[in-house]
Amino acid sequence: MNKETVLLLIRGGHIIDPGQGINQVGDLLVAEGKIMQIGGTITPSPSLSVILSKAKNLDASGLVVCPGFIDLHCHLREPGFEDKETIATGTKAAAIGGFATVCCMPNTEPPLDTPIAVDWVKQKASRDSLVTLLPTGCITKGRRGEELTDMGALAEVGVVAFSDDGNPVANTQLMHRAMEHSRDLGLPIIDHCEDKTLSDNGIINEGQMSVSWE
Repeated sequence: MNKETVLLLIRGGHIIDPGQGINQVGDLLVAEGKIMQIGGTITPSPSLSVILSKAKNLDASGLVVCPGFIDLHCHLREPGFEDKETIATGTKAAAIGGFATVCCMPNTEPPLDTPIAVDWVKQKASRDSLVTLLPTGCITKGRRGEELTDMGALAEVGVVAFSDDGNPVANTQLMHRAMEHSRDLGLPIIDHCEDKTLSDNGIINEGQMSVSWE
């Protein structure tokens, strides 16, 4: 192990890893982002004494140590709405909150309905993102619910799902075709389930308290 290796010894945290069935208080030794030893109290040994002497110690008593969270639905709004959020600010907030991966929605301007738009986000993320960013592509062009995007081309440039985000795909036949394509591509559809003819810009749910009686 060379002298540039980054070593971190996290002590006394509540380690939770559902994938490995781990749920215990103990130590975690990390080198270059990879776990070298986990669980119990890690003490110097012939093979670890030098490593532990160089490791940065972090007291995690009373804290949870677990794999990074994944946000499947976040709004980074770049390009087009940088006044609301950017890749840099959104992923910084994600990192502070313990999220190691985020899936950004395509409600941008232009929307993520072409390979060029998706590639732009990926390139920007390579410079600005503090966590792993996975783009979601549009189901329909312009998120208008009228014409399918080239879902295959979007898959080729790395989208992990398809969604029109805040817009429902009201055309049943169009949605049926989209679901067939998503099945063939092995990528999910994240649907905004709303019937605009029912919601009709309503601001309150209909019920006993919201209905006026004369």
